[in-house]
Amino acid sequence: MHIRLANVLTIARREYLVRARTRSFKVATVFLVVAAVLVTLAPLAVRRLDHGSTAKVGIHASATLSFDPIARLDTTINLPATPGGTGPFTFSTVSDLAAGRTAVDKGDLSAVVDIARDPAGDLAFTIISKDGPTLRIPTLLRQGSSVLATTDRLLRGGYPADQIDSLGIPPSVSVVGPTPPTPGEQPKDFAGELGGPLTAQALVIFLFMAIILYGQWVAMSVAEEKSGRVMEIVLNAASPFELLAGKVVGVGSLGLTQYVAAIIPAAIALMLQDRIAAFILGEAAASAAPAASGLTPSLLIAFAVLFVLGFLLYAVLYAAAGSLVSRMEDINSVVAPMTLVGMAGYFIAVYTSSGLIPGDAAWVVVLSYVPFVSPYLMLSRFATGLAGPLDLALASVLLVVAIVICLWVAARIYAAGVLTYGQKPSARSLFTAAFARRG
Repeated sequence: MHIRLANVLTIARREYLVRARTRSFKVATVFLVVAAVLVTLAPLAVRRLDHGSTAKVGIHASATLSFDPIARLDTTINLPATPGGTGPFTFSTVSDLAAGRTAVDKGDLSAVVDIARDPAGDLAFTIISKDGPTLRIPTLLRQGSSVLATTDRLLRGGYPADQIDSLGIPPSVSVVGPTPPTPGEQPKDFAGELGGPLTAQALVIFLFMAIILYGQWVAMSVAEEKSGRVMEIVLNAASPFELLAGKVVGVGSLGLTQYVAAIIPAAIALMLQDRIAAFILGEAAASAAPAASGLTPSLLIAFAVLFVLGFLLYAVLYAAAGSLVSRMEDINSVVAPMTLVGMAGYFIAVYTSSGLIPGDAAWVVVLSYVPFVSPYLMLSRFATGLAGPLDLALASVLLVVAIVICLWVAARIYAAGVLTYGQKPSARSLFTAAFARRG
C-alpha cells in the first residue's frame, strides 16, 4: 500500500485549522491553562488553609475538676504548632451548655466539649459539633478527651500534680515511607503528601477528558464528511488510510497544542513555587516547611507520553467507528464500547489515587500494563510513587504494540466503512471489514 505523505499532511492541516478556529476549542484551552496552574499550586493552597487556621472550641465542665482542662488541652493537642502558625484550636470556657449549643448551631463556635462523670467516677465527654465523628475537629477533640481522662485518673490516684504537665507533652512522631530518604533530602509534609494524590486525580481527569473529547472529534469529523457525501470526493484524491492518518494526526496535534499551552504556565508556576509560597505563607513559614510536591518534570513527561500514546490508540478506533455510521446522531452508539472501557480505567485510576483502591494490589498492577486502561492507571500509579520509569517504559512499549495492531484493524474497517451507507454496524460487519481477504 503506497502512502503519500503530502496527502496525510494536507488532511491533518485542514483538521487542525478547522477545529482550532472553533469557539469551544478556545474556551477549553483557557480552562485547561487555568486548571493546570491551579493544580500546580494546589499543595500551597492546602498549606495556606492549614497555616494559622484555628477552630473555636468551648469547654463546659459539668463535673468538678482538680485541674484546668483548657491548660491541659493547650499543652497536648495544640502543641507543637504549625511552622509559623498557631495550634488547631482556640479554647474558651462555656458556663451555659444551652448557650454553647446555640453558638455551635449559629457557627460562633466550631464545637463544645461537655465534661461530666459516669457512674464509676471517670470523666465522660460529649462533643457537640456539626461535623461528623470521623472529621478533623471531633477526631482531635476525642484525642484531647483521652488526655483529660488520663490526667483525672492520675490525680485521683495521688500522682504529683506538678508532674502532670510533663506527662501530657506529646512525643515526637514521624510518618515515613518504606524507602529511607537520601542524605540531605527533606521529609515531606502533610500538604506535600496530599498534593500527590490530588495531582494524580487531576491529571487522570485531564487525560480522560482529552482522549474522549479528541477521539469523538475524530469520529464526528469522519461521520460528518460521510453524511455530506464529501467523503466520496475526498477519496478521489486520497486513500482511506491517508484519510485515517491525516485526521488522527490533525486532531492529535491540536490536543498537543492545548497541552503545551497549559503546561507552559504550569511549569512557570512550578519554578516560582518558592517565591509564591513566601508571598502566600510568609518568609518564615515558607522556609520552615518543605516544598509541596505537586507537578514535577518527570510527571509532566509521563503525562505527555501517556497522553500521546493513549490518544493514538483510541483515535484510530474512533475513526474506524465513525466510518461505520452515516448519520451524526449514531455516533454515540457506535463509540459507546470504547467510551465504557475508557471510563472503567478512569474510575479505577481515580479510586487508586484517592486510596479507596490499593494502588499496589496485584490486579491493579496488572491492569496498569493493559493498553486500553494503562494510560489512566499507569499515570495514577506513577504520580503517587507506586510506579517508576521502568514501569512507565514497559507500559509505553505495550501501548505502541497495541497501536500498531489496532491501526491495521482500524485501517481495514475504515476502508470498508467510509463507502458504506444505510447499514447499521454490527459485530459481524466489523469482523468482516477487519479480517476479510482483500483482492
